[in-house]
Amino acid sequence: MPDHLETNRKVARLYKLPAFLLATLIFISSVRAADVDLNLTVMGQGYQTRTAAGDLLDRRRVTQWVDLRAARLLGVDDLNLQISFRFDSELGLGDVLDDSSSRADLLLASMRWRVYTPIDLVLGRQLVIDELDFLFFDGLTAEIRLPAHLTLRILGGFAVRDKSFMGGEELELDGVEEGSVPAPLVGAGLHFTFRDIWAGVDYRRVVLWEDGWPADDERLGVSASLRLFKRTLGLDAGATFNLLQDLWQRLRSDLFCRLPGPLQQFRLEAGYLHSRPLFCMDSIFNFFSPAPFDEFHGGVRWDPSRSISLRLAYTHRRYQGGAEWDVDGVDLDSRLYLSRGRWILLSAGFEDGAVGRRWIAAPRVIWELSDGMFLVEGRGVISSFDDPLQENQHALTLGASGALTWRFSAEHALVIMAELNGNRINPLQFRLLGVLDLAFHFGSGGYR
Repeated sequence: MPDHLETNRKVARLYKLPAFLLATLIFISSVRAADVDLNLTVMGQGYQTRTAAGDLLDRRRVTQWVDLRAARLLGVDDLNLQISFRFDSELGLGDVLDDSSSRADLLLASMRWRVYTPIDLVLGRQLVIDELDFLFFDGLTAEIRLPAHLTLRILGGFAVRDKSFMGGEELELDGVEEGSVPAPLVGAGLHFTFRDIWAGVDYRRVVLWEDGWPADDERLGVSASLRLFKRTLGLDAGATFNLLQDLWQRLRSDLFCRLPGPLQQFRLEAGYLHSRPLFCMDSIFNFFSPAPFDEFHGGVRWDPSRSISLRLAYTHRRYQGGAEWDVDGVDLDSRLYLSRGRWILLSAGFEDGAVGRRWIAAPRVIWELSDGMFLVEGRGVISSFDDPLQENQHALTLGASGALTWRFSAEHALVIMAELNGNRINPLQFRLLGVLDLAFHFGSGGYR
């Protein structure tokens, strides 16, 4: 097939998803849905990627996110619908990678019905985020509001395999069967919320399959958040226990305290984290590291006014396996407010330990124009790394990027960003990114 016809075929596929959502929108409107919100985000990328052989390829990709929400479905006040899609189309990767097909991911598709005042039912594809992890599943969730500021959540169904938070693919344990093999799950949670106090306990069990046999993943999690003395003292803590392996999967605690009196511009921070790699069930809350580790961190934040902020933090990470794996790091974040919509920011970090010595500095400037209609942003980065375990793995990286955001209405924006960086190992690479963000509302609230 000629190149231009192949490109036209790929571009034509981009219209399938908006056409489907438009048909869904018309259907919902026809059944008297009072309020419909439609959010569309289209992102086009042109960038360079390097193959294992060292060849530099020009890559073009278009990604669409579509989120459709309907309230008062069928005229019922407490019946709501949510549908979310991600649609990717590869427009060019040369002859090295297979770009002959597009990919559509159904992220969410669920209906929420408040049966009675204290009971909510959610049916369909859902996303659950708690102390255990985040999880997509197809099934039923029941949330029951109890006396004494308690909420009980019960869920059951089938886990959606190989799905990450943003809709891409996620790694799983070797030997765990994929495809059409169902992964049934059950879960429950009890949460307490009162003013500035929150606490909860969550349980989940998922049945995976390894070589034709069930391989359970069963975990229990507890978490709490506390704010005292007009939020000048705070504590966030959580723990996840693996019931099948009889070990702690993760422990975390973070404490902050704003000093009293004339020192109230200073806030002290301290925390602890214990984590081990967990490749079964996707989770953004797990640190994929060479070994289980314990981390101690502390810092101080100084914000004498709304225009100045400075934070300095220290981290010590101790891996299982010996002192040679210990890591020490320092992070610096600063912010200077010049005038309305104009900021200068700087982030910097240094780390020395398990994977050698690294440092990075990234200045950033934000400038609003025409009363916020345009936002200009510039960034720079200079970094260095030195890996003592691999020969010749050390380099100095320089990079810069610029972005322009056009907010042509309260709900619509266009972002264009260009980026250029490179070092001795990865020669100069260029990236161009465009994002079109749109939001619409139909129904009794009018159109926007």
